[in-house]
Amino acid sequence: MKFKTLLFTILITFLANHCKEKAGTTIETIGKDNLTTTSFETYYETYIEKASRLANAEKKTLYELMCNPEKVPQDPAIQELIAGLYPENAYQKYREMKIIEQAAKSEGFDKKPVIKNILEQVQMETLINLYIQEKMQEKIKLTSEQIEKRCEELRQKDKRFTAIPIDQCLKIAEASLMQEIVRMEYPKLINEIKESVQIKKNPQFDKDKYLKEEIKLFKEAQKIGKCPNLTEQSKQEQNKK
Repeated sequence: MKFKTLLFTILITFLANHCKEKAGTTIETIGKDNLTTTSFETYYETYIEKASRLANAEKKTLYELMCNPEKVPQDPAIQELIAGLYPENAYQKYREMKIIEQAAKSEGFDKKPVIKNILEQVQMETLINLYIQEKMQEKIKLTSEQIEKRCEELRQKDKRFTAIPIDQCLKIAEASLMQEIVRMEYPKLINEIKESVQIKKNPQFDKDKYLKEEIKLFKEAQKIGKCPNLTEQSKQEQNKK
């Protein structure tokens, strides 16, 4: 009996220590949230992943800019993005967001129907953008030969490219090729996605009439904006024909 009790105690202690290791060490407590080393490192890793995807740049490129600040373009958005790669800046941003999040939640701001709807819409838009971006990345297969050829083409067309180092020329050439591929493949990708999803229309529902005449908010917007009577306009156009 004593052996079983001892074994149970050891097991509980092990599990408690394991969970503590997974949760990380508490850095500070903000409202009801514990900011731990684990939660911050998850935020930091996610920030880098998000920055790479939104900037459509390899993580290596971002790290190179972080390590060589003089090479960061004079663009406030890019400068802010690169600044967030430093843990001190990332933690300050994370901490500030947690403070404001706690204030918003304490007031029940996140429970307001319109706010919940906006958050759902933003989540859907973000999911779609990230999904399309990843699918597009799968289609972009560039060889070193293609990139070198484009770099040479750029140097022949514009002498300014001969003045920059070859590694910079290659990066610009790669970006140029990627833009071309995206322009060509994007419409095809959207069509592929649409074809992969089954769509069943309701034959009893007049969608055109609903969208033009039956949305109350749209009617109110027309009145406030003093739009011409679109129904009368369409009738007049039909009579002319």
